[in-house]
Amino acid sequence: MLATQFNCLSYHGWQIRVTQEAEDFGFECYPPDQLDFCNNGEYYSDRVAAFCAACEFIDREIAIQALLELAEAWLESGSIDEIEYWNLTDFS
Repeated sequence: MLATQFNCLSYHGWQIRVTQEAEDFGFECYPPDQLDFCNNGEYYSDRVAAFCAACEFIDREIAIQALLELAEAWLESGSIDEIEYWNLTDFS
């Protein structure tokens, strides 16, 4: 029986590539319409764990983008001031 391995899958329009270095696995996430990848710099014990971490990473990035867009709209409408905007959008 052949083992099925996935290296590149799509999730919410992002491309996920699971990578392997020695015995560890990582991921590279490619946002729609962009050539550069992003990741969390961590490694995992197997492909499935790396893929699940990539999905969580993408979910977080999508949520951040949505919050940024909402906070920007609030700032432009005067619903919040600049200090509130920066407090809402500081993800460090």
